[in-house]
Amino acid sequence: MTVAGEWQGLSLLFPMEKLFERYVADCLKQKMARSATVVTQAASKHLCKHNDCQWFELHPDILVSRGQQKWVLDTKWKRLNQFLNTTKNKYLISQDDMYQMFAYGERYLDGAGEMLLIYPRTKDFFKTLPVFEFSRDLRLWAVAFDLETGAMVDDALPEDLKPVAGLAPWSEEGS
Repeated sequence: MTVAGEWQGLSLLFPMEKLFERYVADCLKQKMARSATVVTQAASKHLCKHNDCQWFELHPDILVSRGQQKWVLDTKWKRLNQFLNTTKNKYLISQDDMYQMFAYGERYLDGAGEMLLIYPRTKDFFKTLPVFEFSRDLRLWAVAFDLETGAMVDDALPEDLKPVAGLAPWSEEGS
């Protein structure tokens, strides 16, 4: 209960980052092809080995797989600003989040593949940012997710990533 002045009322606090993560995952699951698998909070990889033990479990929010292909998706309940595209401001993307995505890419994708960092769509962040290249083979896309429509904004994602983002159907041939 929080109190300010003489009036007392009941307050409820929700972990918005968890609600956002679950909402995005549920929206994706509804749009995915039957041949795709969506796993939330995967925990099969670790950051390092120490004294023959695996240490520092890595938990990407969403792991999408189809056959041998995998994609890492992570949600962030944070505000980005696509107009702050300077080396100083970096769209307001956290350096820690970038390190985290790099670790996910190295461990879950063996250093080669595509990843999505998903933020809520706002008036200052409403389109996919240009790709972030960790290496020639490991790339990251920062994508806006529209809370009203339950879909990602698809303006600049490459065609091969649109099915992963639930924006285009996958062909079920050969799956």
